[in-house]
Amino acid sequence: MRERAFRVLQVSTVAAAGLLFLAFAPGIPFGRWTELLFFTLLATLAFRLRVRYAGNYVGLEAAALVPAILLLESPGAVMLVCLAADVLAKTLARQRRLSLPTGFDVAQLALSYGLAAAFFRSVHRPSTELPALAVETGGVLVVFFFINTLLVFGYLELGRLVPRERLIEMGLFQLLALLLLTPIVALQILMHRQYGIPGLLLAFFPVVLASFVVRNLSSIEQKYNEVARENRELEAMREISNVFALGARSDRYERVFQAITRVIPAEAAAFVEWAGDAQDDFAVHLAGATASGRRRVEDWVRENRLDESGADAPGEAVERRLGEERKVRLSPILPYQVLSRLSTYEMSTGMLVLESSFPALHSASALATIRALSDHLALVLQDRSIRGQIQELSERNRERAETLDQILQISNELKQHLNLDTLFHSIVSGVARSLGFHVVLLSLHDAEGNVFERRAQFGLDRRWAELKGQAVPAMEITKFWVEEHRISKSYFVRRKSREELGPYDVVTSPAARRISPNGWRPFDVLYIPLMAGERLVGCLSVDDPKNGLAPTVETVRALEIFANQAVAAIENARSYTDAHEQSIRDGLTGAYNHRHFQESLQKELGRAERIGRPLSVLMLDIDDFKGINDRHGHPVGDAILTRIVAEIRSEVRGDMDLVARYGGEEFGVLLPETPAEDAREVAERVRRRIDERMFRPPDSEDIIRVTVSIGLATFPEDARSKKELIEKADAALYRAKRGGKNAVKGQLSAEGDASGVTH
Repeated sequence: MRERAFRVLQVSTVAAAGLLFLAFAPGIPFGRWTELLFFTLLATLAFRLRVRYAGNYVGLEAAALVPAILLLESPGAVMLVCLAADVLAKTLARQRRLSLPTGFDVAQLALSYGLAAAFFRSVHRPSTELPALAVETGGVLVVFFFINTLLVFGYLELGRLVPRERLIEMGLFQLLALLLLTPIVALQILMHRQYGIPGLLLAFFPVVLASFVVRNLSSIEQKYNEVARENRELEAMREISNVFALGARSDRYERVFQAITRVIPAEAAAFVEWAGDAQDDFAVHLAGATASGRRRVEDWVRENRLDESGADAPGEAVERRLGEERKVRLSPILPYQVLSRLSTYEMSTGMLVLESSFPALHSASALATIRALSDHLALVLQDRSIRGQIQELSERNRERAETLDQILQISNELKQHLNLDTLFHSIVSGVARSLGFHVVLLSLHDAEGNVFERRAQFGLDRRWAELKGQAVPAMEITKFWVEEHRISKSYFVRRKSREELGPYDVVTSPAARRISPNGWRPFDVLYIPLMAGERLVGCLSVDDPKNGLAPTVETVRALEIFANQAVAAIENARSYTDAHEQSIRDGLTGAYNHRHFQESLQKELGRAERIGRPLSVLMLDIDDFKGINDRHGHPVGDAILTRIVAEIRSEVRGDMDLVARYGGEEFGVLLPETPAEDAREVAERVRRRIDERMFRPPDSEDIIRVTVSIGLATFPEDARSKKELIEKADAALYRAKRGGKNAVKGQLSAEGDASGVTH
């Protein structure tokens, strides 16, 4: 609306001046062409002597045009002189480009002087004496002042060419200048009456002197203003530096905008900062009278890919845009826009968008100031970015040192765990605690079956009953171990939806959180292979990092360091377990040996006594085993011993009961928390199972029938010590042997009858 009114004022002023000139043209005294030419040349000189001082143009042309009004007594002639002189002066000043503002400037002066001349003609009488003429001269100047001021003020206000508060100051200055010219104009008229044209020229000479004096003062003022502008720029730069030096502030960019407005006429601003937030590629900050939301500016940046353009991108560093040329609008009522890149030689830090209703925003001085402030703001942002990177690097180094220290501590701790289950739990809890993951899963690789067996977890308690011991085909995991997923020696798999998950994938449920471009997505997983040289030992899979970010190379390498330590601990624990197993196992049958049987019996007796539960012992001997060895040979006997152990194990509780080779063809079985009656049932099942089996020696058609005799004793009914319990079980075994073999016997009753069960 304001722009339309501004243009209407310009066009209507030009039209009014044209119509007024046509109305007064018939009264132009062309017969006095020499005077017309003289006043035209004098007015041209006066226009060329115009000088800007204190932000105002001193209108010295009145010293030529007011005498023309008084002497020619023709409004049309004055308008012709004004138009011709003004156009000629602008041509001499090399302002040949004709524009609507230029036309308004010429037209408003011609219109003002024409109406002032019309006023003079209406009040002037030929017999007017000099004092009355001086009064009329003052009246002409006052009429000109009010008409010209009305037009100029309307032009400046609608065009927002100067702040509103300066309009009164400018009007008073122009009024003072015209009042000072009044005596000179009176002197010109007096000298013209006495000496004609030479006298008038002589009286005009003070105007020339005044012009040069004011020009010198204007030059001094310009230098002063330039210094003042530079000081304001420096003050604004200092304020910008202080704002960013004071740390995080919610009004930081509003204060930066206020510092900018002290130097240039900006009314709205958008600060676009590349990588301003750890979660985003860029950040947008609005300040001033903005009507658009932050989202619109963000869309503009993304659509034009401004965040991908560096400091050396093509285009001007500072661009001016007006009205509809603006691709992004901070406010619909602020037509003047400036886009300035925030960049240094080293990096591009962002973009500054300024808008204003004042055309002065597009002036050369404003653009120079914007460029200087933009360069300083870019340096401040670069400095903050570098300091942030240094701080982040320092923090990362500190965290890495702490991580490595924790890895070292956990590695030392792992060396102390020789039990595999305890070790596996320490590994997954160590990864979660030291490296910041909510979910950790450890799987061991079985080369024979080519499967991964899930052995330990952290963060999967609710699902562990389902997952524990699950055998996963190795291909279901190793198919992701390809180059496109590789980070260092590990593999980071990104999935966009649940549909991309396989049947064996274990991921946490998607969290309702904001996913940044470098964030961890709900279905992502990181695999860390556990390698012992070229041999695959197992795999660590981690999920849901505490920081919510995708893994960096540093994080992955820390995991790999931990994985190497874990592999070493696993191999060490396995070696210990194998050695321990060899020390407590019978090398032929795989059953526990006599020493381990004795140690375990002692422990179980103590436990049974503490908890008040029974403990049964079975002593088992193969019937006529010496004859088998003599008839078929010791290899056949060894095979039968191994088979007997397998049959016994099939009838006892694998996770609780213990089967041992007591010596030769004799075996012992511990049945914790088993009363005598239940122990007899177990013994009878074992006896019957072996009796029903037929043994065929290798490379022979012979069928060998094997039977066993079993004796049992129970704590605390039959005995209360280890020695007594074994003696009672042995005694029962010998009774089974003497009673015909292939039998189960318990303890003798008080009457001497057998209380055991026979075949």
